[in-house]
Amino acid sequence: MRPLQLTMQAFGPYAAEQQLDFRGLGANSLFLIWGPTGSGKTCIMDAMCFALFGESSGKLREPSQLRSQLAATDVLTQVIFDFSVGTNSYRVRRSPEQERPAKRGGGTTAEPHKAEFHCLEIDGSEGRVLAARPSDVNEKIEELLGINSGPDFKIL
Repeated sequence: MRPLQLTMQAFGPYAAEQQLDFRGLGANSLFLIWGPTGSGKTCIMDAMCFALFGESSGKLREPSQLRSQLAATDVLTQVIFDFSVGTNSYRVRRSPEQERPAKRGGGTTAEPHKAEFHCLEIDGSEGRVLAARPSDVNEKIEELLGINSGPDFKIL
């Protein structure tokens, strides 16, 4: 699997949308994410793992803990991860269960955990939907990558 692009919104320390474009790495198969303590490095791994499996890396944080405390209440937490496997490219979009402002009246309402998995077209647009429910997305990702987020899974 080769990461292509990661978009995080209201995720971890990132209140606004943040986009990381890995395509600039070209054919390099190894890269380093570095920075001072607290700069959000682990959050990048958490975002990738959350997009793929609906869980954080190392299972140290629950999905409900991944929302940015700095984000406006009307901005939903969401991760979009584009990656390639072989000659095919994919996009997984996932948002955790979260509270959002009610559309009518006051207060808040629960927004359920959502996930979608798409095969990307050559131009990068979303192609056919491979799965549209969190459990189905997990199943398709596990089938494609040959790994799951079982009890021994963690990103080092």
